[in-house]
Amino acid sequence: MRKWLVALLILIVLAGGAAAGAYWYVSPSQPLDLQYEEVPLEQRALDMVRRLKPELVLSEEDVDNLGKKQLAAEPEYRPGLLITGARFRLEDRLLVADVNAKWRNRVPLGLQIAYRVRWESPNLIAEVVEAKLKDIRLPEGTVDDVVIPLGDELPKLLKVRDVRLEGGKVTVEFRKPSLQDLADLLG
Repeated sequence: MRKWLVALLILIVLAGGAAAGAYWYVSPSQPLDLQYEEVPLEQRALDMVRRLKPELVLSEEDVDNLGKKQLAAEPEYRPGLLITGARFRLEDRLLVADVNAKWRNRVPLGLQIAYRVRWESPNLIAEVVEAKLKDIRLPEGTVDDVVIPLGDELPKLLKVRDVRLEGGKVTVEFRKPSLQDLADLLG
């Protein structure tokens, strides 16, 4: 009987140690939040039109603020999974999101999601290329694509032609407006 009790106690300690190790492993490695600063896209677009340059350049900081704004509006990704912080950065031609989340308000998770970005009027669509929980690759479909309503942030008369990620920045290329569009926009 004593052997069974010792074996049970050892099994409980091992299970507790494994659970603590798993908890530590999936926990975020960096503190992140959802605080953001407004990006004056409309003002920048108007300045771009005044200079007659059909491109709007967004820095990595602008992209980070726009992404956090989108997440802060709806931090509950799925029932039981709450986004608590994020940081967006540009790598090569991908948008990479480091995301801190809480599962069932108990287990902190550190995720990394890589997106390929494309324009589908009036939205910027970020398609998931890869999602990881620390170094563990998550199955396809675990994380959904993200729709960023970039067109809602811009003056209605401007029409986006393309969006490119290159050199640590996002370039939004517009169709050249007609003379009537410029007259209406500039008042």
